[in-house]
Amino acid sequence: MRARFLLTAALLFAMAASVSAQRYDDAADVLFFRTYSIEIGTGLPPFHMLFTPTRTYETELAQQGQAISSSGAFYPVASLTGVMRTNPRTEFTLTAGASWYHHGITQYSVFGTDPAGKPRYDLNDGTFAGWKDSEPVITAVFQWRHLWNPQNAFVVYTALGAGIPVSTFDQLVPLPSITPVAFRYDGGRLYAFAELTLGPVASLVHGGLGFHF
Repeated sequence: MRARFLLTAALLFAMAASVSAQRYDDAADVLFFRTYSIEIGTGLPPFHMLFTPTRTYETELAQQGQAISSSGAFYPVASLTGVMRTNPRTEFTLTAGASWYHHGITQYSVFGTDPAGKPRYDLNDGTFAGWKDSEPVITAVFQWRHLWNPQNAFVVYTALGAGIPVSTFDQLVPLPSITPVAFRYDGGRLYAFAELTLGPVASLVHGGLGFHF
């Protein structure tokens, strides 16, 4: 009798543990399990990149007789996001974003030294010396997503969160991350997404590819 009781209790415990790991979506009428995804993306640079290049960076270049050439310069943007889906309509994300200034360099010729023995540079005699990247500004962003139609392959969602630049700037100032509308086309394991967003990772446009585990 005791063995039968223990066996029954074990079976009931296993069933309860299995059910607790599941979620039921009445709207979609499907049994749902917690899932994880990873996303890589790019977009237009976030607004805090307007503060780069910094005065410190320009001074370091000037000490080498160099100056920034803005012709053809741009701000690359890259992001890597981990996604945890806790129920059919809710996801939580953690994103590492990076952006930097890719620019040309003008090198000025030397025409002697100053009283301290440092070289003098002729600002009227400069030549193009190649391309250079500023130090990247790394951001960490946490977001909550609400999926409006999770039962469809073409999903519309909204996101809200906050993040901080964790490098380059002296002060860690929290910045809001707002995505009023975003779109995802889910083809199974692999999916594509596009977001209209404003935040520390990108501004106005952010998109890329994702992969479900």
